Parts: sequence; C-alpha cells; structure tokens
Amino acid sequence: MDNKVYTFSNNLVATIAQLIQLAILTGTDVYDHLLTLQTVEDGEGKLIVSPAYQEKLNAEVLRLTQQAEEMAKAGGYGLETN
Repeated sequence: MDNKVYTFSNNLVATIAQLIQLAILTGTDVYDHLLTLQTVEDGEGKLIVSPAYQEKLNAEVLRLTQQAEEMAKAGGYGLETN
C-alpha cells in the first residue's frame, strides 16, 4: 500500500514562520503553537492552513497587536506604523 505524499503550500510555510515568530515574541513554547496548527489538503496534494485556523490565528495576532499598542501608550511610547 502506497502512502499519499503531501507537500507544504506557501501559506502553510508562512504560517509556520508566523507561529515561530509569535512564540519568540510572547516567550511561549513554539512546540505548543505548532501543535495547534490545522491543515487541509487543497486537492492538488498540497497541505494548506485550514480556513478556520487561519481566522483564529489572525484574530489572535490582532488581539496581541492591540494589546501591545495599549501597553506602549500606557508607557508613553508610540508604536510606529508604516
């Protein structure tokens, strides 16, 4: 019996990189972040990030960004936006 072979899509690789960055910034274990990752097959043998997971991750990044902005304002520092 042959096993089906999957490759990582660009969006999956980018999300893995984002999870590593998130772990570094928050001081949390990258292993725990990677365990939460959910993927689906795109029909062409590539794994992509599940839409539900991507939505959840985007919301978490937005929440952390807003929290950082609030902390910066409370400390008298402004975050530069480009």
